[in-house]
Amino acid sequence: MATDTVILHWYSLSPFSQKVAWILNYKKVEYKTVTIAPVEPRPNRRPLDGGYRKTPILQIGNHVYCDSKCILDELERRYPEPSLYPAAPGGSSEQTEALAKSLRYWLDNDLFLAIPSQFDVSMMPEAFLKDRAAFMGRDFPGKEVAPLLKANLYTQLKLASDLVGSKTWILDTPTLSAADLHLAMDTFFAINVLTPPYVIDNFPVLMDHFQRVSDAVNTDRTEEMPSLSEEEALQVAKAASGPGPSQDQPFLPELKLGQRVSVTPLDTGRVPATGVLVSLTSDEVIIQKVTDAAGSVYIHFPTAGFIVTPAQASL
Repeated sequence: MATDTVILHWYSLSPFSQKVAWILNYKKVEYKTVTIAPVEPRPNRRPLDGGYRKTPILQIGNHVYCDSKCILDELERRYPEPSLYPAAPGGSSEQTEALAKSLRYWLDNDLFLAIPSQFDVSMMPEAFLKDRAAFMGRDFPGKEVAPLLKANLYTQLKLASDLVGSKTWILDTPTLSAADLHLAMDTFFAINVLTPPYVIDNFPVLMDHFQRVSDAVNTDRTEEMPSLSEEEALQVAKAASGPGPSQDQPFLPELKLGQRVSVTPLDTGRVPATGVLVSLTSDEVIIQKVTDAAGSVYIHFPTAGFIVTPAQASL
């Protein structure tokens, strides 16, 4: 297989996985998929992610991109057309990018994390509940509390609906931007948790916007992509020879290149990925992990939203 094989490690009910698949489809990237278990343990992923437990990850040869922010940036760099940051009338692509990234912090965090409060926990397997409670750092709300939290979710969905308003795309761009994908992901999640009738009845603007995004990104294309097993993906990494980055000095003087470090999310899923630090800039941190299963793998994370510490240090 070619060393630049693009592989999406995902499961279809993961909203962030869907968003990455939509980007791949929108940019008409040829890729393969690996379906992973929705819950830990995932032993065949550890040689590729160093311990990072969120989904999805995107593998390109022996480079692995973790967190949808990092994945989006890499796909935009490698496949610039069509851009996820089209210029609005009278504006620039740089302004669209700044606005989309600013909105992402609300849409990917506060709004997204308000939706699981409405899970019907009685319908969920115990293993899933335990896994997600560990991931979130708290238990799901009980049936007495969940209805009270619905007001918070309703208010945020209404704000999102008002943000779209009568516009085709959130930032009034000629084509969709990354901001539309971030919001569509939340709508996808809300539809699955709250049921389609609830979203249709209360937020028709969001449903219409979601349909426009779905049409633009050809959501059905993912089903046409070839699949690989986890073991085959490991072999792709092992056969690849993509070089590592070259850097003289890390962004943080407290750390040194070649040092063993931990990279840990600051929000949820605070399980560190460990490896040797090979690059640290204001935008991205890259660690190297070498295993018999996958060979030498370079694991990429965004600098924002993560903390890099010496491997023996704890948060």
